[in-house]
Amino acid sequence: MAPERRKQLLLGLLPVLLALVLLVLGDGSPWLIGAVVVAGLLLVALLARRGRHTPWRSAAQRLGTGGAVVFWKPGCVYCERLLHDLRGDDRITWVNVWADPQANTEVRRLNNGDELTPTVLIGDQVLRNPSADQLRTRLTGTAADGA
Repeated sequence: MAPERRKQLLLGLLPVLLALVLLVLGDGSPWLIGAVVVAGLLLVALLARRGRHTPWRSAAQRLGTGGAVVFWKPGCVYCERLLHDLRGDDRITWVNVWADPQANTEVRRLNNGDELTPTVLIGDQVLRNPSADQLRTRLTGTAADGA
């Protein structure tokens, strides 16, 4: 498990721990404790989400075919937005950097050691945190250039 993933999952468990402390000390209302537990569990579920994933080795072979490779990770709001907005676009290959150590190494290489997501590859172009519209425009431009 990537260190960042481990850290975020542990942080996601903090509300549950807080609820347990409140319960043991008797300092919280049942509604407050319940709300804190639910919030913590939802956060853990979001961070533990697997989502779409193609291994980097396979995804790298798709570069240069008019499509894009998107490096993403669970719990990243920008990644989640891009996944949602582009969910039906077959030109995009999704690579979870927490599920694939080679992908994690590659995204860090592209971003000077940072695990910056989403990072998008279109041919030899690197886009960092693009909007769905920016990515669609680049893909359309790439397809027109290749025609």
